[in-house]
Amino acid sequence: MMRRVSHQVAALVALVCLANFAAAEDLTSLSDVQLAERTREAVVAQDAEAALVLLTEMQRRGTGIFAAADKPSCEEVINLSAGITDWKFRAVARQAYFRVAMSRQLEEGSCACLFDGFSFDSFVAAELGKSTSELTDADRPTLERIRDEDRRATEARFRDLEQSCRAK
Repeated sequence: MMRRVSHQVAALVALVCLANFAAAEDLTSLSDVQLAERTREAVVAQDAEAALVLLTEMQRRGTGIFAAADKPSCEEVINLSAGITDWKFRAVARQAYFRVAMSRQLEEGSCACLFDGFSFDSFVAAELGKSTSELTDADRPTLERIRDEDRRATEARFRDLEQSCRAK
C-alpha cells in the first residue's frame, strides 16, 4: 500500500513538472502582448508560481516592466563650485550646456544620450576655456550668449531628430 502511494506521488510530481515544462516551452510562442496579459492574469489570480515563470520570461525578453532595465539613464551632471552665488547661474549654465549638446547631436545625427562623451566639464572647457572650478558669477553673461545663440532653430531641429530616433 505504501509503495503504491509513493508511486502515485512520484507520478503526480512528474506530471506537474511535465506540465510546467510544457508551459515554459509554450511561452516562447506568445507575443509580448500575450505574455503581458498572461502575467497580469496570474498576478490578479495570485498564482505566484505562474507569475514568477511569466515574469522571468518577460525579463529574458526585456519587455514590459523590464524594458530598458539595463539601459543607463541619460542625465546631465552639473557640479558647480560653492563660489557661485548668482541664483540664476545654475539654470543658465544648464540651458547653455543643453543647447550646445543638442547642436553636437544634430551635427552627428546621433540618437545616443545627449550627454554621452560630452560632460559639463568638457562643455565649460570648450566654450569658456576654463575648468568648472574656475567658473564665477561673472561668467553668466557668456553662458547666456551661448544659450541664446540659434536657440529656437536648434531646439526645433532637435525635436525633429528626437522624433526620427523614436521612430527607429
